[in-house]
Amino acid sequence: ATIKSTSQQVGIQARDVRAIVEQEHPESTLTQRDIYNARALVTRDILRGYASTAALLKEFNKKEIPYVVKWSPDEPNRLLGLVWTFPYCIQMWKRFPEVISFNNTYNTNRFKLPLFQVTGQTCLGTVFNAAFGLIDNERRDGFQFLAKSISTLLSQHSIRQPAIIITDFDDSMKAALNDQFAEVQQQLCIHHINSNVLLRSKQKWVKNAENSSSSDISDADEPAEPQATLTLHDRALISAETSSEVPHTYQGVLQMWKQVLFAETEEAHKKAWIALCKEFDDQRPILRYLFNTYMPFRAQWARCFIRKYPNYGIRVTSGTEASNNNIKSYLLNGMGHLHNRGQAMQDMLYDQERDFKDACGNDEVLRDREFLGSSSDYLGELRSIASSKCLKLINIQYRLAHECSVSTELGIPCYHTVQSRRAAEEYEAGSTSISYALRSISAEQSGLGISATSISVSRAWIPKEKAWPPTWKPK
Repeated sequence: ATIKSTSQQVGIQARDVRAIVEQEHPESTLTQRDIYNARALVTRDILRGYASTAALLKEFNKKEIPYVVKWSPDEPNRLLGLVWTFPYCIQMWKRFPEVISFNNTYNTNRFKLPLFQVTGQTCLGTVFNAAFGLIDNERRDGFQFLAKSISTLLSQHSIRQPAIIITDFDDSMKAALNDQFAEVQQQLCIHHINSNVLLRSKQKWVKNAENSSSSDISDADEPAEPQATLTLHDRALISAETSSEVPHTYQGVLQMWKQVLFAETEEAHKKAWIALCKEFDDQRPILRYLFNTYMPFRAQWARCFIRKYPNYGIRVTSGTEASNNNIKSYLLNGMGHLHNRGQAMQDMLYDQERDFKDACGNDEVLRDREFLGSSSDYLGELRSIASSKCLKLINIQYRLAHECSVSTELGIPCYHTVQSRRAAEEYEAGSTSISYALRSISAEQSGLGISATSISVSRAWIPKEKAWPPTWKPK
């Protein structure tokens, strides 16, 4: 009984179970192998003669957990794909459907199937899990099953389609998502982009370029240092602010690339690209890489374009990657069967729900303390509805009041609205997106006129990988 109960706890290794048993039963003489064998018997009892996949699906059916499964046409018992969600996931997904992130992780099950995750962001800026998936390959057909299954779950549970889908730069995944969510704007994780730009710049950097002919440089397709990797100092530069002095090194490429990425206007974006090409004209392999790899997709990562979408300031997939690490912390190892993987995820979601409720309670206390004074009267009833994250964002705009597209991108009043209401008018609940509400509410429940989506975006003018000829083109 002790072995069974402790084995169901998160992260308890066999040696820890042995120590607990010896403490409770000093007369016992168990080895770690005995613990492994006892655990195997417990697992066999839980599965009740079913294979792990069948046992998992049986439990899903019993608990009415939504899932979509795909079997091999040639081998009916061979699992090709499985996508599922949980009641708490659906609840959060309905509250925060606007921006979702897709990512894969590995070493989570004995079948070595990549674990696929869909995550979103709450009103507090924390991450919630929307859905999970397993696929037998990372080709386009595997991702198409995942994308179609996610679309099926959206329809089955009346969840609004996302406005933004954020991924890393996986061509197969992007193509599959575009097939299934053609009207949804895709964005690329800028952290992945900057990491790859720095690494490729380091690998392709041509030393002593001034002593080489331009034809030699132009024809150099192979990396100068193909085995080069990023140091800790290099990695720190990825998230660091750019300095005024740009060194003529591979690190300087990243600094000027960030100016291309974060330019506020399309004109500034073009000028930053031209400046980068002029400064590193002697590094044609790097410029060719940037031009061919990222410039065709700049509408999915350049600040001047993505600021026109309601992405709530989310530009990276780090939340999903953090969730990947969180899931693994609930697994004893990466070789378990699917049934106990499902149980571990339920344990994780139980903790996630509890932590979110606690965080909302704490946020209410901090929010009331920070925005209770008369200086925040302009916020009106938002002070009792919105999260402190939302109120801080509004307060920044209230102080700065500079021209921007905040209402579209972040779902809060832009400077025009702030300026017009400064004198006397207070904000109503409908002034912000419902995604910032600290508690789950609806227009019918509150009577405050909050719409499901306060910010609407016309798709007619949205730039879809629009082309303009940069000054420098690869030859």
